[in-house]
Amino acid sequence: MSTDLGLEKWIEGHHHQYEDPVTAEIIHVYAIAGAPVFHNDTKVPHYDIDIEFPLWGVVWILRGYIDHSTLEIDGELAVRLPIIGTFTLAAVKGNLKDGVKATFGISVLNGDARFYASGGWLWIDLSATIFGATLGPLTIKLIPVPS
Repeated sequence: MSTDLGLEKWIEGHHHQYEDPVTAEIIHVYAIAGAPVFHNDTKVPHYDIDIEFPLWGVVWILRGYIDHSTLEIDGELAVRLPIIGTFTLAAVKGNLKDGVKATFGISVLNGDARFYASGGWLWIDLSATIFGATLGPLTIKLIPVPS
């Protein structure tokens, strides 16, 4: 058996998991967040985000950026369906202090999501109907954000 220490180190810094207190489901969140790669200003007031979490047979994706000082988010919510592909579901734009709601619908998936900052973390409240099955609501802790 070979051990890939590089992969283990990457996962250690870009993955967290926890058990949902209501459903006892183990939630895995994978994320990359940081200053834009080609930005020369060392005082960048925001960081780019790329967050993915597998849940309910699909992979949910949040990409965009968060402004550190105002907690404004500008991004998009997408979903990756096995074999079928990745689809953009909704724009996610607004202030995380107040919460940002996104309603979405494609032929086999619809629902709503609310993104907000609380306790130094970015959270999502998610409910969806996927292939006719109603799932959620579920609250998921995504990544640390400035408070």
